[in-house]
Amino acid sequence: QVHMKDVMSAVWVSGLDAAYLREQMMSEPLVREIVKECSNIPLTPPQQGEAMLASFKPRGYSECIVTVGGEERVSRKPTSVMRCMCPLYDPNRQLWIELAPMSIPRINHGVLSAEGFLFVLGGQDENKGTLSSGEKYDPDTNSWSSLPPMHEAARHNFGVVEIDGILYILGGEDGERELISMESYDIYSRTWTKQPDLTMVRKIGCYAAMKKKIYAMGGGSYGKLFESVECYDPRTQQWTAICPLKERRFGAVACGVASELYVFGGVRSRDDSQASEMVTCKSEFYHDEFKRWIYLNDQNLCIPTSSSFVYGAVPIGASIYVIGDLDTGTNYDYVREFKRSTGTWQRTKPLFPSDLRRTGCAALRIANCKLFRLQLQQGLFRIRVPSP
Repeated sequence: QVHMKDVMSAVWVSGLDAAYLREQMMSEPLVREIVKECSNIPLTPPQQGEAMLASFKPRGYSECIVTVGGEERVSRKPTSVMRCMCPLYDPNRQLWIELAPMSIPRINHGVLSAEGFLFVLGGQDENKGTLSSGEKYDPDTNSWSSLPPMHEAARHNFGVVEIDGILYILGGEDGERELISMESYDIYSRTWTKQPDLTMVRKIGCYAAMKKKIYAMGGGSYGKLFESVECYDPRTQQWTAICPLKERRFGAVACGVASELYVFGGVRSRDDSQASEMVTCKSEFYHDEFKRWIYLNDQNLCIPTSSSFVYGAVPIGASIYVIGDLDTGTNYDYVREFKRSTGTWQRTKPLFPSDLRRTGCAALRIANCKLFRLQLQQGLFRIRVPSP
């Protein structure tokens, strides 16, 4: 009874069943007293159209696919644009929503989400200068704030993973040389710390975290591609070689889910050709129990040509969403969904953002009320007035 006022202020009464209101809530004396007091308050006219939408406040949160930075497809200029794709309210209505842009354009940067925020690090600016700066995005305020710059080196085309609130930055290049250095950033103390170097250069390799360990896979150096994989344990600060990939590759994307690692895409030279023709590699996964790599049964991410490029692999729920320019043979998809339970690929239905490419990608939890407000402001909802 002491907290009845607070409880009632949080109840969405119009969403309750009429029978429940009549038989359960109205049987409580305090509820009847509140209803009686409310009857003396002048009622406002019922809202319609845009006014009704503006007053609507959806509850809960949605895991959204977020893309940030990259370059304009035509001009090839780096961009600061940030967008999210969320299948809100209608599964057939998957729209790209504009979010607040970064403070500067970035390409070949690192992107990941951690502890409810989105972190963007390094990359290259409009003048192809390599960056050491970083930014943090807060979805509650739709705003960015700056991070302390990396200590070891400005870098681009590097790997970034997160374990227990620590961001690990691995490898990449600084514009003059390929890097094997690694450093970490504590998102709570806002401090950078040097970590042990990688054992080898992995230019445009892929990286992921699984069971609180870091995995570095594939990549290349001076024209040679690798299928090797190494694992870093932050507790022992040691790198260990593990079972290699079935295909050497560079430009792939990876993610860790539970006890499994997934590697998607990437390219390599064709085995049976003397020319420099490149093909898209098959998707593979690694289970920590079996300690070996296995091809996925369904290889329908894209056709095996060099025309496809992958930008990120984003786990959400029971699926992994792969983002990129994905040539399916009949058209290009930007997002394809891999259902882990069935091991099959599904096509999603977002609007294709044909103006951007080479974007950074991550999953970010955003309040539904924030998403709804942005959709309303950007004209993504339309009121249909029934004809008389």
